[in-house]
Amino acid sequence: MRQAMILMKKGQYKGAAGLFRQVLRQDPKNREALYQMGMALNHLKKYSDAITHADMALGAYPGDPRAYNNKGKALAEMGNMQGAVQCYDDAIKSDPKYYESYFNKGVLLTKIMDYEEALQLMEKAISLNRKNPVLHLHRAIIMGKMGKNGEALKVLEKLERRFGAHPDVTFQRGIQLSEMGEHQEAIGIFEGIEGGHADNVNVIYALARSRAALGQHDAALDLLKRAVSKSPKVIRAWARDEDIFEPLHGDERFRRIAKM
Repeated sequence: MRQAMILMKKGQYKGAAGLFRQVLRQDPKNREALYQMGMALNHLKKYSDAITHADMALGAYPGDPRAYNNKGKALAEMGNMQGAVQCYDDAIKSDPKYYESYFNKGVLLTKIMDYEEALQLMEKAISLNRKNPVLHLHRAIIMGKMGKNGEALKVLEKLERRFGAHPDVTFQRGIQLSEMGEHQEAIGIFEGIEGGHADNVNVIYALARSRAALGQHDAALDLLKRAVSKSPKVIRAWARDEDIFEPLHGDERFRRIAKM
């Protein structure tokens, strides 16, 4: 178990799953192994297997909130949003103080644009675990999607003061500024993101948006082309739908990049 947990922390989920499988052969009802196996399988995108292990855990330990959460994540990834919500609700009912259930349901509702309830869930999760910066970050993300960009920015700035700088928080600060029309400042933030995150497709696309908003079309197109090379289907769909790129719709270069 110890070696498997080390591999999980390192993100080596395939190796960890193999070790958990060995544990479960000897002890099929090992609670921690069942939970960790479900997590590993979700990371490996083996969602049907993750559900099987969650059901095994629930059979051995009825009402286990961690098992419900693993199953909810797998169902969500498979497109069964109603089933995922039910799992998170079952987890909350089983243990109202388990913050991850509120967090996971909040993340899911954010994806389906039910922002009001998502924000309430995230605030509930924070009330149960105030020292977790990820919860505060997602609260800011939801607020931003609700158009509360100034409030979201304050949350992010407070988050950095309290927990220190983090690329995800920095990126979101840039996003909120861009949504507020402060594109030059947003560009400075995006370009200041260090390490491998600077080459992240979301950062590149955000830069393209802000360059386009400032009328810097050549730079915007170069950035958009880079972003498309990393994630063609997603970025092209985003670019075609973004109002910010409308002035470029007549440009043959944009039409070629976005496949319009």
